[in-house]
Amino acid sequence: MKKFSFIVMLLVIVLTACGNNDDSSTNNENADKGEENLGTKQVQLATDTYVSNIASTYVVKQLLEEVGYRVTVTQTDVGIEFSGLADGSSDASVGLWLPTTHKSYWEEYKDSLDKMSIVTKNVELALTVPSYMEEINSIEDLANNKNNIGEKLDWTITGISPGAGMMKLTKGELMPAYGLDKNWELQSSSGPTMTAALKRAIDQEEPIVVTLWTPHWTFNEFDLKMLKDPKNSYGDPDNIYSVSRKGFKEDSPLAYKIINEFSITKKQVQGIMYDITSGMTNEEAAKKFLENNPDFKEKVLKKAKQ
Repeated sequence: MKKFSFIVMLLVIVLTACGNNDDSSTNNENADKGEENLGTKQVQLATDTYVSNIASTYVVKQLLEEVGYRVTVTQTDVGIEFSGLADGSSDASVGLWLPTTHKSYWEEYKDSLDKMSIVTKNVELALTVPSYMEEINSIEDLANNKNNIGEKLDWTITGISPGAGMMKLTKGELMPAYGLDKNWELQSSSGPTMTAALKRAIDQEEPIVVTLWTPHWTFNEFDLKMLKDPKNSYGDPDNIYSVSRKGFKEDSPLAYKIINEFSITKKQVQGIMYDITSGMTNEEAAKKFLENNPDFKEKVLKKAKQ
């Protein structure tokens, strides 16, 4: 009996030692990943339906997962995106366009949000046409119905989702400034529907006017021109910022730092967007970008861990 008890004790000691070794190994592994800075490991990223913002969001998702976070992405209308950040339903976004496009949302929710760093500089909004529409170069050409462009287009500008910042600006600022609100209609749709209409028109070399912005994959695919805006109704070019809910910095410190260090050029975003629209999933396109740009990933993560 004593011998049996001794064997049991010996087994307990061995198993405990093994367990301690496993924990030690895990702790070392976690330390290498900066585990002590993770905080809350579940991170909820928010994005609207702009493919450019989706592209950036999925790159950030993979960067966060690289260091041990569990990340989900919520894609929704821009108004719901910002109200969700403000009420804490989501943690962060990399798609706040300021000072113009998302001004109304920022003014409404800024007391509950933390504006972080610039993600992409000098992004532009413009009514855009195919370059073969040689006589149409300015929004004033639409206002003056040059070459009967109104009749040719059934007085319709093809837009995107109605809650988008650009749609609000187009309807509330640009159209009244040029008198387009008297005859022209801004047709709401979605990003994919708008680009499908653009492709259809170009394939048949027909006229079309769409709401577009940079960065956007269509500038890689088609020969387009942004109409001049002499009244500057869209304002000067925006910068895109990252933004988080209040308290995210304290809850998930390393995630906050990674998002704060994240910046990407218009050209880089357009490449990811092009891959997405060519058939890759959001995850695949982001993964391809990071695999082809190892220095990009290393730079962001290294700065965040300093």
